[in-house]
Amino acid sequence: MNALNPRFPRPAILVVLKVLIVMGELLCLLGQWFVFVISTEIVSEIPETTPGLWPYRIAGALGIACLEVAFAAVWPLLTLAGRQDVFSGKAIHWVNLIIGSAIAEGILVLAVLVFSNLSLPYVKPNGQVVQAALGAPMLELMLVVALLLIAAFVLLMWVMRSLLMQAIGQRRELEGVI
Repeated sequence: MNALNPRFPRPAILVVLKVLIVMGELLCLLGQWFVFVISTEIVSEIPETTPGLWPYRIAGALGIACLEVAFAAVWPLLTLAGRQDVFSGKAIHWVNLIIGSAIAEGILVLAVLVFSNLSLPYVKPNGQVVQAALGAPMLELMLVVALLLIAAFVLLMWVMRSLLMQAIGQRRELEGVI
């Protein structure tokens, strides 16, 4: 609660944030559909990438699902903030869910990074078997950067979670005194 304004956060801000969450969820659903469309296009243009079609599709859809879970976990946090009930302890579950989805995303990105360094056999239309490289240097660089950003986010959320737990403990101590 803001000492200068007891109605902080303002209800309008919470409504805007919830609208953005809904828009984010809808964009995630669209993104999951695009994963399938774009992967089909890539395989049609570069047939050697066929062995990676389904693993990359699954990883893309699951990665977006992790983001959807995190978005969904923010909604009840906003509701708690609107009721000024964040320090009751109910928020910890939702913060844990956000941290868990970020960790799952990190594991998924790491798995894609390892998979992108594999070379799997691909049979050309003429019957010749070649080893297909499934990654590219730019993809691998992007995955390493994504891993670093996810690790930073998880650590930041862990610190915020510990601050929330301290605030909950202090509130309980104050309630015991009062």
